[in-house]
Amino acid sequence: MRDLNVNEIASLGSNVKTMIQNENCSVLMLNDATGEGVMTIYRVMPGVMICFSDMHMERCASEFELKNDKKVFCIDHCREGRIEMEVKPGVFSIMQENELRLDNRENHKGMTYYPLKHYHGVSVFMEVCEVQKTLDEMFHGFSVSIEALRNRYCTEEKPYVIRGDEALGAILSGFYHKNMRCPELAEAKEYYQIKVVELLLYLNMMTVENKKEARPYYYKTQMEKIKAIHAQITGDLQTRFTIEELSAMYEIPLTTMKKCFKDVYGDSIYSYQKRYRMNLAANLLLQDKNREIQEIAASLGYENPGKFSAAFRSVMGVSPAEYRYRKEGII
Repeated sequence: MRDLNVNEIASLGSNVKTMIQNENCSVLMLNDATGEGVMTIYRVMPGVMICFSDMHMERCASEFELKNDKKVFCIDHCREGRIEMEVKPGVFSIMQENELRLDNRENHKGMTYYPLKHYHGVSVFMEVCEVQKTLDEMFHGFSVSIEALRNRYCTEEKPYVIRGDEALGAILSGFYHKNMRCPELAEAKEYYQIKVVELLLYLNMMTVENKKEARPYYYKTQMEKIKAIHAQITGDLQTRFTIEELSAMYEIPLTTMKKCFKDVYGDSIYSYQKRYRMNLAANLLLQDKNREIQEIAASLGYENPGKFSAAFRSVMGVSPAEYRYRKEGII
């Protein structure tokens, strides 16, 4: 069996260009007026591709469509940033840091937004029939039915989102092992094959009802107000708004506003403002390497560098300087 190429499974759209393609790997460039993104795809076994996404943009149009009734099962993990994908007109699937999304890619065409202006994550892309054959041959009969797993998690209109599962997080952290990002090495392929099998076995044993993150739909008027509040608190980073001020400004009851905002954005307004600032800071630290950290802090409303550093560490796990140097490979 040969490894499938993503172009054989789906049409990617006119805004996606292939930069590199060989038997082990493809590098795709996604362009939009607001920025660009890179998707690096490794073929680790027949029927399975792993895609690392690094997006630096505010939005883009997804023209993704499956070909010839292909049946796929995809596991997406957000490591940094946030993604909002339109799964049907006016309905969005939301995924943010440390969340996992299980999806059949049947509703993957529409607008995609990156409200933090960057997104980094990994996707395990499986063609159901092909990967089942591969795993059955590897294990002389694999205990997990990929189609049954897909049917369990992908029966609703929205993708299935999981958050807060520490064991699952530990499995996923292994996908980002930088020493394994070398697809021509047999050890790298074998490593990712084991990680995919481990992930499938865990998902097969997991109890569905206890792990789903429910994000209900809202009326258009409510969503418009919540989106406007989001634009307010992220558009002027020099000013801090209290929830009482926002409630009065947008004429929405305080309790309704807090609940709706948390359902849509996955966090309280106060916590979200801090995470937004720190994610934006992370992007600035990498995109503008000559800019002083103190200057970046001031641009985000932090006049005290010590408070900025503490806030950054609380969100990103390291100091601003450590984040910049680690990403550059200095330490």
